[in-house]
Amino acid sequence: MKIDNLWEKLSLPAKHIAAFKKDIAEGKVPELPFFIIGQEKLKAAVKNKIEEIDSERMVTNLIIADFGNGKTNLLKYLQLFFNTYNKYNITVEYSRADIERTDIVLFLLKIVQDKYIDKIVDFVQGFSDIDSIGLLTNNFESNFREIEEYTKLLFKEGNSREEIIEIFYLGTGRFYNKRYFDKWKIEQIRDFNRREILVLFLNILSETSTYLVFAIDEIEKIREKSKLRFNHFLTSYRELVDLFNQIKGHYLMVSFTTGVGESEISTANDALYTRIKPDILHIAPLTTKKDIEALIVYLNELFDTGKNLADIFSAYSKNKAPNNRLAIQRISSLLYAQDADESLEEILKRLGLEDEFNVTLERLEDEEAFKNLHRKFFDPLEFYLESVESEGHLKKQDRYYIDDLSERISYFIFNNYLEDFQNERIKIEKLRAEYADHAISIFSPEKLELTFSELEFYDDNVEIIDFDPKFLFALLELYRDNYDLQPALNEVIIQYTKRKI
Repeated sequence: MKIDNLWEKLSLPAKHIAAFKKDIAEGKVPELPFFIIGQEKLKAAVKNKIEEIDSERMVTNLIIADFGNGKTNLLKYLQLFFNTYNKYNITVEYSRADIERTDIVLFLLKIVQDKYIDKIVDFVQGFSDIDSIGLLTNNFESNFREIEEYTKLLFKEGNSREEIIEIFYLGTGRFYNKRYFDKWKIEQIRDFNRREILVLFLNILSETSTYLVFAIDEIEKIREKSKLRFNHFLTSYRELVDLFNQIKGHYLMVSFTTGVGESEISTANDALYTRIKPDILHIAPLTTKKDIEALIVYLNELFDTGKNLADIFSAYSKNKAPNNRLAIQRISSLLYAQDADESLEEILKRLGLEDEFNVTLERLEDEEAFKNLHRKFFDPLEFYLESVESEGHLKKQDRYYIDDLSERISYFIFNNYLEDFQNERIKIEKLRAEYADHAISIFSPEKLELTFSELEFYDDNVEIIDFDPKFLFALLELYRDNYDLQPALNEVIIQYTKRKI
């Protein structure tokens, strides 16, 4: 399959422009999956894989990058591109890793079940060459013998559409209880044999010229949960890779942060690492003059700020960002003539508090003080607010503080998962309705990467403040325990919270 226009600039949807401009103007880093700057080696490798998507073998890439260098941007660009150009019959199924579903085969099977049941049932219903079903299942050789009985039942002549759907669910695991299998007089399918079931269903989709890119993001969350879950994920990944020769087409993209790098994968599952080593790709920070200038030009084209771009490049060169996310932020600040905020590290260093902060952070880690942080956070915050004689009231259970003097609400989020954000949005909506004359500052974890596009609030009374809950908690604890350092720490807290508590 030839795809000549991959990596072209995609247009910014009109409905997102207001939120996008607000993100940029306030120094937020919005999702920017409309153009991939630089990364020529990476783009060439991904393009080659996608052009093999209709071949006789499934393919994969493991994407590794530091936090903020654009893994999610890459995956979402591909999703947007193929939504725009549906003539290719390629669909990008983007999803974040599920820490509760660590078997990648069952994870992909759930996507197929939820999104492609109609295509598969249509194919089965219209299939008449019963003698050739072995072509979909490696001729029932090796482990595929375990699903021969099931496959023949699925394609049995005379099945109604409702019966085909029920049999389909036996394969995906939605109908798991033995009584369902007894009804059809076939042996119960074990989860291990759902690997072959996935091969069958993916091959059916290939026969309908429907090709999938499975883009699974933030695998590091599984590693953060436990080593055991991470090892289980890697083992299932390896088992799927071993079946690639039996799958006609499709593409699996898996992304990690550098914290889960090649060495850890090699140590945890050398068999997988050996198989996919040639398919590991890295996203690097933008460093060349050409790439930075391209980023400046692109951001300026979006918003037509009228700035001298050579001056912007010169100013950025004097304060370069360590990753691509911060590069967008700093360039945007320059385009909008904003003063760049000092990082927490820079503030602590300037005030000579680096060592005290790091010691406190390490002690709290050792004491496991960051567990259930949403419950512990508000005691030192309450002490701080009383100490500085702030006029307001703290609602610990509901995680917000109302400053009566400035008529501002500070609302704190501790969850790093966007999947769970809907509940937070509902709570914020209620606060906006109850306190219509108050501004709201939403303290959002940096890892959540919350933007106004996600928030869907565009008015000037709402702002998002990125923070690290552990860092702010450590500052508040340090403030409570060190009377002599409180004046300097107060300045740190004020700057880190952008004067909003």
